[in-house]
Amino acid sequence: VPGITERERRLAESIRAAADRAERLIDGLLALARSDSTLRDRDRVDLAELVGDVVGEQARAADAAGVTLDLELNAAEVDGDRALLWRLIGNLVENAIRYNQRGGWVRVRAGTSDDHVFVTVANSGPVVAPEQIDELFRPFQRSEQARRVWGGVGLGLAIVRSVMTAHGGEVAATANTNGGLTITVRMPTWDAAARKR
Repeated sequence: VPGITERERRLAESIRAAADRAERLIDGLLALARSDSTLRDRDRVDLAELVGDVVGEQARAADAAGVTLDLELNAAEVDGDRALLWRLIGNLVENAIRYNQRGGWVRVRAGTSDDHVFVTVANSGPVVAPEQIDELFRPFQRSEQARRVWGGVGLGLAIVRSVMTAHGGEVAATANTNGGLTITVRMPTWDAAARKR
């Protein structure tokens, strides 16, 4: 805008950043509330295709962060809510890129093992103490140290856990020896879910 001072420009950027944070918080809270309730929309979802789409959308962010993406997809069909599963995968991939380091990597795998579909997202990044892992999944419960390292209010992984619970699945996270995390979500395959109906 012509005639704007440097101070006014910084103030406008600060207000926009605050509005963006508020929007992400509200969006995260809505997703968390929705996943805590009964699934309303259930469809046959190709989780591998969904993972590929999400990773494709995040390629630009990975490039900007100097992070290499590695993707391996195999058959992975589930009975679930496409929007919630999209959010789950998005949260995992976004976190893996955001909490990383320049020259780092993110590996995303999807496939089927026995009667379960899995998605594993591993990344390089800051060292995580094993005792901090549970804390990362609790909304609004981060210690000051965790906030300095991870930022945010902790909704991303809380949503992941909630979505998996709603789908009869589970999530497991381990700290990588040289930094970063490996997070795996598992849920019944489409066929296994159909047998239980």
